[in-house]
Amino acid sequence: MSDTSANNKRIAKNTMLLYIRTFITMVVGLYTSRVMLNALGVDNYGINNVVGGIVSFSALITGTMAASSSRYLTYSLGEGVLEKMRNVFATVTNVQIVMGIIAVVVLEIVGVWFLNTAADIPEGRIYAANWVLQCSIVSTFVILVSVPFNSLIIAHEHMDVYAYMSILEVAIKLGVCFLIRNYGGDRLILFSILWTSASILTNIIYAIFCFRKFEEVKYQWRIDGKLFKEMAGYSGWNLLSNTTWMLNTQGVNMLINIFFGVAFNATRGIATTVNGAIQGFVSNFTTAFSPQITKSYAAGNYDYCYSIVNKGAKYTWYLMFIFLVPVCIETDTLLHLWLVEVPPMVVLFVQLSMFESLALQSSNTLLKLIQATGNIKRYAIDVTIFTSLVFPLTWVCYKLGFPVWFSYPIFIIIYFSTIVLRFKALSALTTYQWRVFITEVLIPCLKVSIFSWIVPLIIAHFWSPSLLRFFVLVPGSVFCVILSIYIFGLNGRERMWIKEYIMKFINKFHNA
Repeated sequence: MSDTSANNKRIAKNTMLLYIRTFITMVVGLYTSRVMLNALGVDNYGINNVVGGIVSFSALITGTMAASSSRYLTYSLGEGVLEKMRNVFATVTNVQIVMGIIAVVVLEIVGVWFLNTAADIPEGRIYAANWVLQCSIVSTFVILVSVPFNSLIIAHEHMDVYAYMSILEVAIKLGVCFLIRNYGGDRLILFSILWTSASILTNIIYAIFCFRKFEEVKYQWRIDGKLFKEMAGYSGWNLLSNTTWMLNTQGVNMLINIFFGVAFNATRGIATTVNGAIQGFVSNFTTAFSPQITKSYAAGNYDYCYSIVNKGAKYTWYLMFIFLVPVCIETDTLLHLWLVEVPPMVVLFVQLSMFESLALQSSNTLLKLIQATGNIKRYAIDVTIFTSLVFPLTWVCYKLGFPVWFSYPIFIIIYFSTIVLRFKALSALTTYQWRVFITEVLIPCLKVSIFSWIVPLIIAHFWSPSLLRFFVLVPGSVFCVILSIYIFGLNGRERMWIKEYIMKFINKFHNA
């Protein structure tokens, strides 16, 4: 069997494992959010979302090094030199520990100050909010220190372990939500303590697995100066785009808190939960493809690398539309089936967040290719300057009296436009042909996007919302999207492969 064929089968297997994992975690996660909202109430749920936004700013210090760690671990694995792999692991592990300590110090100073002086917290709830903050800081440190272990599992493409552990984690967190429902004291405080404990437990298991399974995992207190300098340079430029990203997400969350209050933070939290569940399902393609993009680029197999990039981008768009069309059409019924208490304007927030997800996921494999080159300086500068418009534009619009949902279209338009910056970066760094992307990816995706909506929108227009319509239109919309993909989104070779696969399945079933 050729290396390409073996790699394609590995990608398919890993993608399937990740889909099984994400389907379970998505269902359980959405139900967990319902139980959590019911148990905590809108205000407590909003407080938890605000504090989560404060803690997320620690990624300005540490998230960039986490991305760097993942890239260098995967790249060293592609080169296949054991001693170098051990050196990279030791360096990235110790760097993550140092960055975690810095994050704790910054959050204890800046995070505590912001929460107690600037955040809009309901009267009498500041004590509980501080408990949430302290537990979140502990959880953040543990997660950051565990980054090398999670990166190694993905780099080695052990998606089965990644899938099983994710399922275990959501099961534990569901149990936490049920526990707090029957608690007579402050539920938000107990929730924070138990939620943090669950995170610590799962990350300890990740570490134990890596120490036992991978020979390059051997802790040593050393930091390779040359490697650290290279990683710092890579991370330094990543820091620019990550800073902008945090302002455009958690910064906007803070603006919503200041201008509109915690009720709309709860609304945004619900939309983010739905968006995150679906985005996680779709991004499994990127997760499964990413190691092969980096490894094949490191090995100099550029044609194979570019083909993965294009296929990943196209299939990611298609998968996103399989969710986007039915969810957007039946948002109201979906939310009332899911939630006990529906925060204000959550229907519109969920619908807009779906397009936000599409903007983020649509060309993510192009970003992975840029990161694989290790030369991200020019791209980081360009994307930072351009995407930094989201936060100030949102602030100005809120000052002028625009509605709370207006941040979404600003975000969507700007982030869709970053594909031009990615083309520009790849033209300078690689031999990748952006014209091929337009022909093989963008045009088929646009055709699918247009034809997927026609029948579902006609049905929804003439059929009033009801439970019956929901159970008819959701699978009907999925079928329309899949049919559009087959007719307009696949080339002749891909359609032939699907026909052959279906015939093999029918023959196997018939012969059995």
